[in-house]
Amino acid sequence: MKIIILSTAKDDLKEIHGYLSEFGDTPIKKFKQSFIDFISRVEKTPLLYAQYEYNPIYRRAVIEYGYLVFYRVGDDKTIRIYRVLHGKRDVAPLPE
Repeated sequence: MKIIILSTAKDDLKEIHGYLSEFGDTPIKKFKQSFIDFISRVEKTPLLYAQYEYNPIYRRAVIEYGYLVFYRVGDDKTIRIYRVLHGKRDVAPLPE
């Protein structure tokens, strides 16, 4: 499976890094490892995580510190990661 991290998710990851850096290196390392573990799992088993109840074309994974990863598995065997947001934030509408 090919994994593509879209620009919106890249922006989210930069924002998360900036926020977690306020608390030292350990939270950043834990978050990065959690995201790497997610990538490894989803690459092997793309349908592992539940469909997002408000828009079932997406799947949603929960990783370190309550962050949510929203992704889609395409017919072309490509996994596209759309957003990485904290679970307490309002999730903006995801693109169709």
